[in-house]
Amino acid sequence: MTPVAMVRGQGPLIGRIAGIAGIILTSLLAIYSTIYSLTHGIYEVFPFLYFLPIIIFVYLYPSRGVFFSLIISTIYLLLVYDFSRFDPSLVAVSTAWFVIFVTIGVVTSSFAEGLRTEERKYRGIFENSQAGIFTFDLATLRIHEINMKCAHMLKFERDDLRDSDLSRILAGSRERDMFVQEIRTRIQTGDMELHFTTQDDSIRQFLVSASLGTNNLVICSVIDITERKLAEKVIQKARDELELRVGERTEELTRANEILKAEIQERKRFEAAIQLANRKLNTLSSITRHDILNQITAIVMYLSLAEEVETNPTVIEHLHKIEQITQLIQKQIRFTRDYQNIGSNTPQWQKVTDTVNNAIKDLDMGAVSVKTDLGSLEIYADYMLEKVFYNFIENSLRHGGAVSVCRVSYKVQEDSVIIIYEDDGVGVPAAVKEKIFRREYYRNTGYGLFLSLEILSITGLSIKETGEQGKGARFEIQVPKEAYRFNAPERTP
Repeated sequence: MTPVAMVRGQGPLIGRIAGIAGIILTSLLAIYSTIYSLTHGIYEVFPFLYFLPIIIFVYLYPSRGVFFSLIISTIYLLLVYDFSRFDPSLVAVSTAWFVIFVTIGVVTSSFAEGLRTEERKYRGIFENSQAGIFTFDLATLRIHEINMKCAHMLKFERDDLRDSDLSRILAGSRERDMFVQEIRTRIQTGDMELHFTTQDDSIRQFLVSASLGTNNLVICSVIDITERKLAEKVIQKARDELELRVGERTEELTRANEILKAEIQERKRFEAAIQLANRKLNTLSSITRHDILNQITAIVMYLSLAEEVETNPTVIEHLHKIEQITQLIQKQIRFTRDYQNIGSNTPQWQKVTDTVNNAIKDLDMGAVSVKTDLGSLEIYADYMLEKVFYNFIENSLRHGGAVSVCRVSYKVQEDSVIIIYEDDGVGVPAAVKEKIFRREYYRNTGYGLFLSLEILSITGLSIKETGEQGKGARFEIQVPKEAYRFNAPERTP
């Protein structure tokens, strides 16, 4: 313990001893004056001397003030009764003074106890506050009191700062003068940011609120904001760096965007040139194909004429084979007409129900019915999607045997939709389920299923045959998640 702390610790003890001595001396003085007055015929002055010990005792021991006032008042009353030999006038006056002494003891004890209670309450707030609190004299600028929280913030012992000059903890003289001037001008200040010096001479930044009380006593509440200020600086630095990087990145993106725009323009010009070339090639192919088909038609006609006039069976057989080959060439040329249209236009969203209905318009369905259960399903596909369902239904009509009904429905899976086409015909043999989608495999159907596979693959759709022979054909089109949608609220049937 420092010498200053030892002296401060001895201060309350010395004061208490002095108080007890004062109580004893004033009590003895009052009793002596009573005895002296009563023995010398003086009856007017001595009762007032009893106020002194009562007040001093109540100040030091407020909870026992009433008890003390009763004791000393009783002593006074007994002295008067004894020395006055029960003089009625003195007995009446002394009894009145007895009541006055007890009343003063009760009132002053209650008042002092209330003051002590308030003092303890505010002392508890002062000591237990989570904010640092210190007080100083505005006239002398000397620190009066400081709580433990504030002392710890400044890394001092409390006794080291009591009665110290304000300059010991407020670092800058200019900042300190402004702070003091603010209090003298406004009495109560808001949050001020001040720099404090700790015991190890480091500088901490505090947020200070101060108010001027009675007797020039300034009460200050402080919060250490050093770390917060450092964090704000770091955040501000990071923000500045981020803004700089964003600016640089924006410039890079702007330059890249300009380059991309130029590339897009170049690509558009290139695509336009390709489209023009494709149109010219398609026109040339269409004209050439038309001319070839006309020539083939002429060949078929002349073969028919030759068969009518020829009687040699061998020659007639050769003519039949030539006719079959010519018809095959005719079919292949017509296939190239359909195949060249695949992918020539941009894919689009198509409602599957409407597509199926359009596919059967040009077909002679006879007694065969087509039933659809597709709701509002739409898929993203090549514009020739209608040709796919046309090929399905045509194959059912031509090769399905006794087909009575064709059904088109769908089911939703976790990441796709399956569109199902099925009939009640003879079905597809297991050995040819995969072959029917190949270009080289055809019987009387030509290239229809191969063409359907190509149309669907443009937008990532796939197809397979899953029916059982004897129970009917069944084709499943798998549509990935990004290529289907529903216009109705529900996405499932």
